[in-house]
Amino acid sequence: MKQTVRTSRTAGQLEKMFRAINAHFYNNELPEPIITLKKTPNAYGHITCSKTWQAGSERRYEINISTATLDRPIEETTATLCHECAHLYAMTHGIKDTSGAGNSYHNKRFKAIAEAHGLIIDHHAKYGWTITSPSLELLDFIEAQGWQAIQMSEGLTWADMTGTGTGSRTPGAANGTGIKPPKRPSSTRRWVCPDCGTIIRSTKEVNIICGDCGKQFIRAD
Repeated sequence: MKQTVRTSRTAGQLEKMFRAINAHFYNNELPEPIITLKKTPNAYGHITCSKTWQAGSERRYEINISTATLDRPIEETTATLCHECAHLYAMTHGIKDTSGAGNSYHNKRFKAIAEAHGLIIDHHAKYGWTITSPSLELLDFIEAQGWQAIQMSEGLTWADMTGTGTGSRTPGAANGTGIKPPKRPSSTRRWVCPDCGTIIRSTKEVNIICGDCGKQFIRAD
């Protein structure tokens, strides 16, 4: 399988991923955005609050995936894309899913939308219901699609780290703090049957016996 190490290939992969997510989780309800690759220090991605792009006769929203963190595991990149899709759903249905300065606080409406469409959302003390991880359904979907990790990223410059660059930041993020957003430990666990090799996932510690082999599943990660 070819490595995703070119921007044109990366953009094409993200567009393909959006269409698959839209079909599977949203019944193709979402309008197609322009997906961009821009360096956004202290943020994995963002969506514009208005249709900032003119594409032929149409105006479109923009979903950006930060080039500074493109090389995260594909599950995390997909979860970021799904996070922005949840915002897109809210905007197209007139649902106010954020509030506060710069619309940085994610409320329970956002949590409900995101968790109905493939994500697990946990609470952040400052930014609300915004901590994002993939659900078991999304993990299975990614595996079935055969998506591979994007094996490229853009390094941050001194200007980015000191706050004098042009990259957008997470609302409220302090200049010069942290090169990348902290990675959140995965909320899922992987288990395998030692006899038949069947693999299952869970969101907590479990004690399961394989129905085919009668052997106890063991932790695989």
